[in-house]
Amino acid sequence: MHLYIHIPYCQSKCPYCDFNSIAGREDEFERYVSALLRELSRLPQGPYRTLFMGGGTPSILPPRLLERLCRGIAEHCDLAPDYEWSMEANPGSVDRQRFAIAADHGVNRVSIGVQSVHQHHLAFLGRGHTVEEADQAVAAAQTCFQRVSCDLMVGLPQQTMGELSLELDWYRRHGLRHASVYHLAFEPGTEFHAKYRRGDLSPIADDISQAMLHQVDKTLQEHGLEAYETSNYAVPGEECQHNLAYWQQRSYWAVGAGAVSTIDTLRCTRERHPGRYIAAIESGGDAVWSTEQLGPKELLAECWMLGLRLRQGVSQQRLRSYGDDPQRYQQRLSELCAMGYVTCHGDAICLTPSGRPLQDAITIALMPEDDFQPS
Repeated sequence: MHLYIHIPYCQSKCPYCDFNSIAGREDEFERYVSALLRELSRLPQGPYRTLFMGGGTPSILPPRLLERLCRGIAEHCDLAPDYEWSMEANPGSVDRQRFAIAADHGVNRVSIGVQSVHQHHLAFLGRGHTVEEADQAVAAAQTCFQRVSCDLMVGLPQQTMGELSLELDWYRRHGLRHASVYHLAFEPGTEFHAKYRRGDLSPIADDISQAMLHQVDKTLQEHGLEAYETSNYAVPGEECQHNLAYWQQRSYWAVGAGAVSTIDTLRCTRERHPGRYIAAIESGGDAVWSTEQLGPKELLAECWMLGLRLRQGVSQQRLRSYGDDPQRYQQRLSELCAMGYVTCHGDAICLTPSGRPLQDAITIALMPEDDFQPS
């Protein structure tokens, strides 16, 4: 079993972020933690293989509330012997005390939103921390957790290959065994998207983008980290098991504002606004805003989209179980293999290193048309 716990609060809203997060509202933290634990009490006790406290910024909670939340989770949830319990954190909102509290209650993995180790890029991204605080956060985390990951963003306007090399070398210097590397995108609803629509912000050229992604692949592999998913690299054995559960279409529970759970074929999305979420839980409701029953067509589409993200690829047997006949996509698959973008390993269809930067286009090429009806 897998469980996601959402903390929607941040010190400020980053201009590129389209996650369900909100700045400020510190006066709401206490009631929000109470609502989380109340919703959690209604869920099965486990055993849970993975838990993930994401956001927003879970580390923004004051030590007293972080301790209350972690203790409540640990008391309710039975954990599998080889469990993974992750917590997201941002430099500038964490310290040794918060990390120690989380570790004492069972958190054994932390993911830190560093994003850049150049101050001018941090300013562009709206990040509230300094490069020095990023170094301090990683050092503090490594005293409490065996598994520490950091996020990095590439494809920033004016970012140079030399700067990217320094960013990647930072991973080596800290001895990090997991990295999440995201290419900047102007997502609808964000400040950057509005600037893009006005012509005030432009994406980098495609050839530069691909060169940067190639440099990421090459350098992290030299550091011993392999790409096990489109944006994630790890020393073998250090992969994030919780995120793998999503990509492998496993069932997962969730609590919190805007949190999404998928149990078998039922997907439930909770009220996004934290104030309305709190009110719904306090009144005895479940805060579920929408439900969706996933049919064969939806499951097949997700099988293609999620499976091609993974190094291990998408299983053709699994595709057949969702009603997709290999004869439908065989010609396109052969063409993409001949172009060097896709390869087949036994039952699996996998993207090659050349194909990964073109993942979206390749996925669209292989997926069924909208009017396709699974057999």
